[in-house]
Amino acid sequence: MPLLLIGFLVFTVIYVVNFYLKVRKYPKGPFPLPIIGNIHQIPDGNLEVYFDDLSKIYGPCFTVWSPLPCVVITDYAHIKDAFVTQGETYTYRAHRPPESLLQPHDNTGILNSSGDNWRLQRRTSLKILRDFGMGRNLMEEQIVKSIEEMMIQLEKSVDKKKADIFWPIQLCVGNVINEFLFGFHYKYNDCERFKQFVAVVDYHLRILLGKCSLLVSAFLWLRHLPIIGELGYHRIKRNIKSYQSFIEEEVASQVEKYDKESEPENFVHAYLQEMDRSDHPGLDTKNLCACVLDFWLAGMETTSNAIRWHIAYMMKYPEIQDKVRKEIFENVGTSRLPSMSDKPNMPYTQAVIHEVQRHSNMVPFLGTHQSTKDTEILGNPIPSGTNVTAQTWSVMKNDPIFKDQLKFNPDRYLLPDGKTFDKAVLEKTIPFSLGKRSCVGEGLARMELFLIFTALIQKYEFIPNGPVDMGYNFGAVLTIKPYTCEMRANF
Repeated sequence: MPLLLIGFLVFTVIYVVNFYLKVRKYPKGPFPLPIIGNIHQIPDGNLEVYFDDLSKIYGPCFTVWSPLPCVVITDYAHIKDAFVTQGETYTYRAHRPPESLLQPHDNTGILNSSGDNWRLQRRTSLKILRDFGMGRNLMEEQIVKSIEEMMIQLEKSVDKKKADIFWPIQLCVGNVINEFLFGFHYKYNDCERFKQFVAVVDYHLRILLGKCSLLVSAFLWLRHLPIIGELGYHRIKRNIKSYQSFIEEEVASQVEKYDKESEPENFVHAYLQEMDRSDHPGLDTKNLCACVLDFWLAGMETTSNAIRWHIAYMMKYPEIQDKVRKEIFENVGTSRLPSMSDKPNMPYTQAVIHEVQRHSNMVPFLGTHQSTKDTEILGNPIPSGTNVTAQTWSVMKNDPIFKDQLKFNPDRYLLPDGKTFDKAVLEKTIPFSLGKRSCVGEGLARMELFLIFTALIQKYEFIPNGPVDMGYNFGAVLTIKPYTCEMRANF
């Protein structure tokens, strides 16, 4: 017995010494404990505020042990150095839960793949977006079609005195993605299947971040324990399984309709065409389903939530809403919907969209990157295989380029002439990330934001039913709290 005790004590001392020798290899951060790291200090919610507070103590590059070492970078210079200057070094993902649970097959799709397969899927998806969508204005036509259906829904089925615009906006954005991916729209009076999977995605984004998830990520065997395993692994996997099945069913339906002799009419058919043209083993059904899943997830929740934020800000600042509407009327009128050709003539409206994205700051973190070799980020040592997380929330909240950062001020984006954009301010407004792993669908998302937002402000004046609550629900996406409003038709 004494020998076992001595052996245990020797092992413990060696482990602790080696642990703190390892800690010294990383940028300084809050003092970690052996085995659990900083897990006892990490909050259950509002992780973006916790990281922001740490950056004020340790600077814009620090390490949090969760209990795996994760380097957090919180200012533009460090993010640019890592993901732009050294972009190739930080293209890999961690391939650990909870992020890895999104896909049924590891290293597939775009969001959570790495290496050659990530390059192949990203390149193929961008080609399809250019050739099928952006290059032939089909995306704008699809967005306008969805807007027209949303306007009918708002007119026929919404109480104008106490309007809840959640589902009309959600369905409008969802139908843009659905049309692009699968070639069909859901009708507003027949969309229960759509609502079911929106709920799955919403729940997924809310339960991703938590202490149990972090523990399972560090020690995979913990997924077999009753409480930690359920909260940090199994409920996430169980929830997302139904979403994966939904995507696989829709893809299978489009595979049956595919005609290689015809021009592709949606993403699935265009991807199948690329599979026919190439014998690359990475272009297969698994990756097709994974890419579709990524587009549906990323294109759905972020854009619809962003538009709800936009309407809330317009109610909070009615004088700004009036200026946007005035610019729309002057350049578009009321006889047609706004189009992308109007955008260059509407600098103030563009400035408002930028400022809503900056001020709402609804995507606080970029996906976890992993260093492929020993390197440094502006002098801070980053060992090979280290997880690196960028918090863009801190950039758009704190960067000194945004004077009076906490104030909502669209004019910050325009020079004194009111027409020319301030490029220095624009550069650090990074809601879609930057570098090699920036958002593939950025062009589509920007088009949706402009067209849907301007169409709504053109048609209606949005008036709050009470105090406008600009608080949010914490998750991988910061979602605005539910609200209702009065909608007064402008014509």
